Amino acid sequence: MPVRLTAKEAPNKRALENPGAGAFLARMGGEGAGLPFYAFLDGKGKKVADSRALPGGANIGFPLTPDEVRAFADLLKKAAPRMTDKERETVAAHLSKKGPR
Repeated sequence: MPVRLTAKEAPNKRALENPGAGAFLARMGGEGAGLPFYAFLDGKGKKVADSRALPGGANIGFPLTPDEVRAFADLLKKAAPRMTDKERETVAAHLSKKGPR
């Protein structure tokens, strides 16, 4: 189940942050990674994978470039092992169609 936490807001928007989100971000390895950062946890709350899946541990963020989309699809193999290759291909194709913003 996806859970979204808000952290690292601008000083005038700190009230929008979830209490403890910054500490959780750091505990998951997201400190200094940039946003968005995401971590995939198993049923016991143990981290399985995170978005620092690019070479050198760089953060994927929102997958946009072909390398980022490919890294995200590979990340899904670890994070969602029951997802089929076809389902991962569908996700990658959708992300690839988003184009530059």
